[in-house]
Amino acid sequence: MPDLKKEEISSEKSKLIADFSYDNTNNEIYNAMKTFQRKYSSKRGKISVIAYAVLSAAAIVGIVFSPTSVVLYLALAMCGVGLFYSLTEKKRLRKKVIAALDKLDPEKYHCVIYPEKIEIETIFIPKNAPKSGENPKDNEDDKDSTSEEKPPLKSVFKFKEALLNFEENDESLLLIVNRRQIYCFPKRCFSGDQESIVRDFLSEKLNTDF
Repeated sequence: MPDLKKEEISSEKSKLIADFSYDNTNNEIYNAMKTFQRKYSSKRGKISVIAYAVLSAAAIVGIVFSPTSVVLYLALAMCGVGLFYSLTEKKRLRKKVIAALDKLDPEKYHCVIYPEKIEIETIFIPKNAPKSGENPKDNEDDKDSTSEEKPPLKSVFKFKEALLNFEENDESLLLIVNRRQIYCFPKRCFSGDQESIVRDFLSEKLNTDF
């Protein structure tokens, strides 16, 4: 009797679009977030900038006609602070995320792309994990050796079921999930013509026009 499971695996491999492993640098994550924010940022931030700018202009006009009004100067100062925070909100968020990631264990990823789905396995690497050729006992007295090894986490995204979008910047190909989560595929991690294969497939498969 034929092994149906082996036949199914063999069939999947024959339809394989791409299979690659990758990791992310802080700079790649930062720029991926920047690309994401530019494309999918909410209108609320833009409205805040416009509102503070209009109020600041109104306060300046008021000061011209009433230069002794302390209230107008206070209003202008408050609008200026609000405008500054609105303009720098995205940048501060990017820095906050990078700072939070620095405190977590490093991660590596393995991505497999099929015609119907994308599978991404997240591999957690303890910070105190011994390097190649290093004796694990050398780290036994390390004060930071509290990280526990976690099993890999596998995520499966089916094209017909998940809300997926594709973007690209100078460094990476970006898979956007539900317009909230970013998977950053660095171009440096592709071999041969993998980059063009993944780009062509995702750009054709995923509709990024709204």
